[in-house]
Amino acid sequence: MKKLILTLSILTITISCSKEPSINVETITELSPSDPNNPNPFNGTMDPVSTVPYTDISNNTYIIELERWNIKNNRSNAEETTDNLQEAIDWATNEGYGIIKLPKGHYLIGKYGNDIYQAGIELHSNTAFLLDKDAIIEIAPNNKWNYCAIAVRNKTNVVISGGTILGDRDNHTYTPRASDGSQVHDEGHLICIEGNSKNITVQNTTLGKANGDGILLVGSPRNEPQELQNIHIKRNHFTDNRRQGVSIVGGKNILIEDNEIHHTNGTSPQFGVDLEGAGRLNEDITIKKNYFHNNSGGDIVNTDGKNVKIDNNILTQGEDSQYIDGPLVYWKNADMVVTNNNITMRTVSVNNWNGIIMYSNDNPKTNPATTFIENNILNNCGMYMYKGADLVIKNNLMDHGHLAFKEMTNLTLTNNKVTHENRCWAYRFLQVSGTASGNTLNDEDFDIPLSNTPWDGCWIN
Repeated sequence: MKKLILTLSILTITISCSKEPSINVETITELSPSDPNNPNPFNGTMDPVSTVPYTDISNNTYIIELERWNIKNNRSNAEETTDNLQEAIDWATNEGYGIIKLPKGHYLIGKYGNDIYQAGIELHSNTAFLLDKDAIIEIAPNNKWNYCAIAVRNKTNVVISGGTILGDRDNHTYTPRASDGSQVHDEGHLICIEGNSKNITVQNTTLGKANGDGILLVGSPRNEPQELQNIHIKRNHFTDNRRQGVSIVGGKNILIEDNEIHHTNGTSPQFGVDLEGAGRLNEDITIKKNYFHNNSGGDIVNTDGKNVKIDNNILTQGEDSQYIDGPLVYWKNADMVVTNNNITMRTVSVNNWNGIIMYSNDNPKTNPATTFIENNILNNCGMYMYKGADLVIKNNLMDHGHLAFKEMTNLTLTNNKVTHENRCWAYRFLQVSGTASGNTLNDEDFDIPLSNTPWDGCWIN
């Protein structure tokens, strides 16, 4: 089995940049549309929220006066637009406005931050930044490894809602890094939420064409208590982002709900949602009622998250797409509750026909928590877990699928249904211990004599 290799460099790369590329904004490829099968369709544009969720945000409302601040809304003058838009936001905050509204128009932003970073705009605490449904913020073409179109750094009570935020992937210049010639440039993000930020909501926004992620969360430093908390990412349309829809690199109490996340492709890992703390704590994360499709790497990957709930999502390959790794991938030291999801594969991935796969290695499992996988439907795919422990799989349907386990301990299999024409392929075991009852193959009872002693059943490599 191929092991997924994830590399999130988080603004620590040093490169030497050549002269800034000239800005050519004549064309941008259209965004991939929302799928009509989405149970929560967006129908193109979205209005900002009408109710602000945090009481500390004042109801005093300021509609940014474009002429007063000399802000261009015709997709021109990126540096001037950035400076003047930031000045207007700063002024409104200082004047006590909690709700800041951006009128319709196309705002091109981006200015020199440092040799590797292209700066956008930054928001303050106790602010709701509401984009008109016909407002677009677009990062101008650049040659920097990193950018944040909108940054929330060490802030509390912030809302971003409405409109569209676009990256520059269609027009980006990939300047080689001096140290090794790399041209990955995978840290260009649309919304960055960082540090000890708390109570942040991103809702009803289209996020597309990032060179990196639609949203990047980077929490407290390694081995410190997690201070980035209470992040809600709700009913957004993520499309055509190059690395991830959402990356969680440290965070606690995070809700990702009712989003459509699709057509993530371009540079590894290419997942819809990626939990990868890189030594930072990822904990208490809920991913529910989202619609994933056409994501090249896969839909959800959990390398290290603790107490992660994945519930009632649709994960489907998409008609014109092929998974590299598979819909749902996790590592054995992560722990999750995976319930009521519908997972569909059309073609085989590098990890075979596995809708849910647990990656492992030869190191022992150190997290004592149990992962629960219950009441899911897997279409044309199955599950495979190896070299791990502490797993309950219950009441799942694998339609033309399988259950496969290798070198597993403390496994519980209860009331699962598998349909498949090949009996040996349907249920496979190699050195597995635990308990099993009530499982069926093609609607007939299928005996699995698991016990405390490792057991070998049918096995196909």
